[in-house]
Amino acid sequence: MSFSYPFADDINLYVQGRVLPEDAERQKRTAKEILRRLKNQPGIILADEVGMGKTFVALAVAVSVVIEDNFRNPVIVMVPPSLREKWPRDFQLFKEKCLPQKIAEKIRSAAAERAIEFLKLLDDPPDRRNNLIFLTHGALSRGLTDQWVKWALINRALYNRKNTSNLRRALCRVAGRLISMAWVDRRCPEVWSALLQHEFDSWLNILQKHGIEEDDDPVPEAVSSVLWDLETQELDNLFYALNDIPYRKTKNFDSKLREARKAISEEIRQVWKKCIRKIKLRLPLLILDEAHHLKNEQTRLSSLFYSPDAEADADELQRGPLAGVFERMLFLTATPFQLGHYELCSVLERFRGITWRKNSAPPCGKEGFIQQINELRDKLDAAQIAALRLDNTWGNLRYQDLIIEGNQYQDVDTWWQNVKGADSITETTRLILKRFNQTHENMKQAEEALKPWVIRHLKAKKLPKPNNTVDRRTRILGSAITGKGSKEDGDRGLGIDDTALLPFLLAARAAVYMPESRPVFAEGLASSYEAFLHTRKLHTEKTGNTAISNTDIDDDMIESHGEIDDRGTWYLSKLEALLPKENKRGQSSHPKIGVTVKRAVDLWLEGEKVLIFCHYIATGRALRQHVSEAIQNTITQLGAKKIGCLKKDALSELDKIGNRFFDIDSPLRKACDSEIINILQKYPEISEHSERIIDVVRRFLRTPSFLVRYFPLKNLDPQRDVARAFRNSDSSGLSLHSILEDFFKFLIERCGESERINYLDAIDNIQTGSIMGADIHKTYSEDEIQGDRSERFVPNVRLVNGQTKQETRRKLMLTFNTPFYPEILIASSVMAEGVDLHLSCRYVIHHDLCWNPSTLEQRTGRIDRIGAKVERCGKPLFVYIPYVAETQDEKMFRVVMDRERWFKVVMGEQYKTDVRTTDKLAERIPLPQAAADFLAFRLDV
Repeated sequence: MSFSYPFADDINLYVQGRVLPEDAERQKRTAKEILRRLKNQPGIILADEVGMGKTFVALAVAVSVVIEDNFRNPVIVMVPPSLREKWPRDFQLFKEKCLPQKIAEKIRSAAAERAIEFLKLLDDPPDRRNNLIFLTHGALSRGLTDQWVKWALINRALYNRKNTSNLRRALCRVAGRLISMAWVDRRCPEVWSALLQHEFDSWLNILQKHGIEEDDDPVPEAVSSVLWDLETQELDNLFYALNDIPYRKTKNFDSKLREARKAISEEIRQVWKKCIRKIKLRLPLLILDEAHHLKNEQTRLSSLFYSPDAEADADELQRGPLAGVFERMLFLTATPFQLGHYELCSVLERFRGITWRKNSAPPCGKEGFIQQINELRDKLDAAQIAALRLDNTWGNLRYQDLIIEGNQYQDVDTWWQNVKGADSITETTRLILKRFNQTHENMKQAEEALKPWVIRHLKAKKLPKPNNTVDRRTRILGSAITGKGSKEDGDRGLGIDDTALLPFLLAARAAVYMPESRPVFAEGLASSYEAFLHTRKLHTEKTGNTAISNTDIDDDMIESHGEIDDRGTWYLSKLEALLPKENKRGQSSHPKIGVTVKRAVDLWLEGEKVLIFCHYIATGRALRQHVSEAIQNTITQLGAKKIGCLKKDALSELDKIGNRFFDIDSPLRKACDSEIINILQKYPEISEHSERIIDVVRRFLRTPSFLVRYFPLKNLDPQRDVARAFRNSDSSGLSLHSILEDFFKFLIERCGESERINYLDAIDNIQTGSIMGADIHKTYSEDEIQGDRSERFVPNVRLVNGQTKQETRRKLMLTFNTPFYPEILIASSVMAEGVDLHLSCRYVIHHDLCWNPSTLEQRTGRIDRIGAKVERCGKPLFVYIPYVAETQDEKMFRVVMDRERWFKVVMGEQYKTDVRTTDKLAERIPLPQAAADFLAFRLDV
């Protein structure tokens, strides 16, 4: 019998309002192709770009396997800890929207974060077995925490040992303290002895007879089998540790018990590791998300699948716990080519871990598979060598080479369009064209070898019909952030005025004295004064080549700039002394902070939501403070102007108007409620939530933030002015009326029932009041405040970084996707992966860049996804990338923008970021986008 699982025709991936028909068709086509390929090969990587619906494709594959397998064996989905809640939520939505009810009711799912939870789920009887199990990365690498299984290991260690009567009695007296179950000692201490006297399959009945309620067998069958397969000598160390427990009460009893418990716990941990590696399972399919983490064979995650080719007995001792378990594997990643080609092949080699001994194994066999991967590696080697040769030759290109037939070109893209086939060109250009053609040939050969193993789709450059002439994205580069943002302008960075010039000059001088090191201080200074000061503080606390905790990003930790000579130290000390520390106005005068704040506030005034990414923790906090103050000042000024009062009285006057929304008899409230009710009447499916929704909208409208933007405030006519407020459009052309309609449709069409409740709970709990001041602790938890001065916070500006709890992140993610607060979200890269922020936002500001170009796409992908606001309004997504001219910031910008294109050609490129290397890279002529696209792999279906 071969591995043959056709696509289940009952699956309908088209969800009205959530995905376009053409996207649903692509997803269906992809799922069918994955299942077709898996018939003859051990695994495949789905590597669609961020935001294209890989999760639903994978779920369609999983459900197809479950249905064809007649619901017998579960499909396992391994997910990162950060996504352990997202996958089950998405599956519930998939069941509700994509499956007929008769099938949805049959398919069950569950999640496991530890090995014993996973094994207990597999141990369930067929009538209540789960068909999908979401297993957290590292679950099988974590230690044993289940106390009943610990007692089972102790039981097995005692089995067939002579003269253990006294030891058994002593163990039963201290069992509760030994394995952290003291409550059992208090309730029914006799149960310990009863369990030691019976087989594991009797334990559930024994526990229930003693009044201990358990639903599952305390020792899963798979664990029980492995325990009895263990050789006695494998348990000797645990047995010896058990003998060290104190038998009698003495003055040293407690300390001796603690020592024994520590030793026993360590031996249990070692035995459990052996058990995990011996467990025999057979399952049809593994789906693994974020597969790029498998690149290193020595990581714990990759070792789960590693099975060394050695003698059978050595293989049995050393094999990973998941090797030989699955018939096939499907890996998911959005960034396959940030891996080097050897790393990509290393990920593909994890497919060796399937079971090759069944008749469902791929026809090529294990040796044939290894040969195919070796051949792929050879072709990728050739492509990489050719690409690196092209890269090096391109580095010699100068602007004087941009000549064709005597005509000098200033724009490299235009030059590239005309240079192929031209006769009168420079020798450098001629060599580049030769290298380019060689690279293209090698890339195409590698592409053919790679195609069976990787499927990858890229987003269209244009919006879907009827707006298919509109660019999906518009990049606003450098100083263009200060204008209307109508076109790219990467040639000019942000200028530095005379008052701020000296610190940047000093930073440039300091960098001269450390050419072999990364100028962390200069990068921090370009981000914000606060980031520089924080970097300096950390440097005084750490020495040597130590990672500095300036950022949240695990894979881009900033290395210390090490020892700086006296001249460099002098410049940095002078620089530090010049910077404003307590003067907020001075800090906000930073050339990039100022324009980011202004652009965010201008967009907010136009009714738009804004997502701001920053690399530095200190910069994120500074931006929150400065944007909050700017919005508060704008509210005060606009309010005073519209009301006709003094600025000092504006907030109190706005509160008076806002309070009328809470007065049941107020005409303003009645007019507001009437507008909302008229919209809600079209959506009876959410009528049970009407009162709750009306209250949320009412609270949003009464905020000073909304009032100053949408109401005249003086001589208010409730009926007329509320109607106008609902119909005034933002810069996307969407009115509050249409935005609310879209949101209500979203709740009905795109949300499952549980997700709908989650959204309503989140917006119900988010603070929408006036400027908060001293009352901020009533709404913000400490993980949001993070020790900052909070008296100037405003509730529509929020911050998320690594110190923000997962629960808070989740709430802010949900509410940012609604028409309500927050309106400006400032985030570090903890929000750059596995997070959807696209429903109400089409503006992102990358205040800082990261040296890894793929991070830029990951961040932008948060708001560029299927069903994004840009698709509804028919206008492009704006991506702002400001940089400070003639500083380290401009060098970083030019390098990252160029390497972003080269990443399509030179896989997994690692380049130095020291001063000398960065200077050289920044001077290079950038690779034309057309050239990069022409060379890139095409792996779509």
